[in-house]
Amino acid sequence: MNITNLFFKAGEVTGLGLLAVFAIIAIIFVVIKAIGAGLGSGKKEKKKKAPVPEPVKEEPALAPAEAPAAQDDSELIAVLAAAISAYCGEPVTKFRVVSFKHIK
Repeated sequence: MNITNLFFKAGEVTGLGLLAVFAIIAIIFVVIKAIGAGLGSGKKEKKKKAPVPEPVKEEPALAPAEAPAAQDDSELIAVLAAAISAYCGEPVTKFRVVSFKHIK
């Protein structure tokens, strides 16, 4: 027997072995899908709703500070809202800054 014939015979056996393994895996895949489709047909599939984000929980203020009427804190409120938005990962429209207290 020639050495090249031996290599060709080994390649043929290896190729047929790989083909058989992948064919069996494909058959098992088809059987599992058929069983899943047969068992799932009796159940009604519910429409999956998009996950509802949890509302931002506001901590109760101990004593809301009363700002003087002449002081305009709109810039400070905008900065606080942006910081809370960045921390929570939620858009600014999902919450509202109701009150804040200056720490001295």
